[in-house]
Amino acid sequence: MTHVIQKQVVARALYRLREQRTHTLFIGYIHLQQRSAELERLEDLQPDFTSFFKQFLRVGNHPLGTPYIKLFTEQRASEKNLWLNENIAGSYAPSSLRPDQPFRKVVNIIGGKYSLPIEHATLAYEYLLYSHPVRVADLALVLYRDYGLTDDVSNIFDIINIFAYEFGYSDYLAAPPNNDFRTLFRYDGVEEWNADLLELI
Repeated sequence: MTHVIQKQVVARALYRLREQRTHTLFIGYIHLQQRSAELERLEDLQPDFTSFFKQFLRVGNHPLGTPYIKLFTEQRASEKNLWLNENIAGSYAPSSLRPDQPFRKVVNIIGGKYSLPIEHATLAYEYLLYSHPVRVADLALVLYRDYGLTDDVSNIFDIINIFAYEFGYSDYLAAPPNNDFRTLFRYDGVEEWNADLLELI
């Protein structure tokens, strides 16, 4: 059987993510972390921000011209800052990112190539998370909201394990997450998601 995460669960997780002050571009950094794990290197990460956003953040019934949900904001969350426009790649273009901006304090961009310093998680914690880690349960629930989940995924810890593995924070499913994960994420409130989390499709 195939399950999906219930819509009301996703809505609550999204609300909590947006209530915490987090830099808007943190999600782009997460994509670079994923690319780093896939390529097994920190240099020349060759990101495809548009494809990443289409995979994880595109919403069906979106306002005209703004197809992507905005997971994180430094401002007070409201309907006015809930959506992102189609030009995602432009937001992460070197010409759009000044050297003094928080994203550039975490990500190196030289000659149009993106790389991460060894201590990137610590830098992201300071400059993108404002020294307050993200609730990993909420993030995983929103990212995998449209995915069909098989019977071996039955609780919130299974979904978090998928996130940790697919984004390069663990070596295999159910493996303990690494130090970068523990720097950036917290398990607060995980237990509340185990009841009525999934529904059949």
